[in-house]
Amino acid sequence: MMRPCLVCSKLSEASRCPDHTVDDRGSAASRGYDTTWTRLSKRARKLQPFCSVCGTTDDLTADHKPEAWQRRAAGQVIRLVDVDVLCRSHNAAKGAAR
Repeated sequence: MMRPCLVCSKLSEASRCPDHTVDDRGSAASRGYDTTWTRLSKRARKLQPFCSVCGTTDDLTADHKPEAWQRRAAGQVIRLVDVDVLCRSHNAAKGAAR
């Protein structure tokens, strides 16, 4: 259902059009991504330089499996086996991390 953007009144499927969408996710650090995660992500993408779903080598990210956050909550280290390399579009399609 199309409705007017809250800012400019342009028709949009969401409450704001793409030009006025607000990123309210907070910083990466505030969402739990620290330097340890950054190093692990880089290492995973170096070891597997392609998306697990489509095979592309462009715009890769490291996606954490549910076990990754369970280990972190238990005070354990997130391991390479707890992440999967995906392109940004496939990672986004999986939805929120937690």
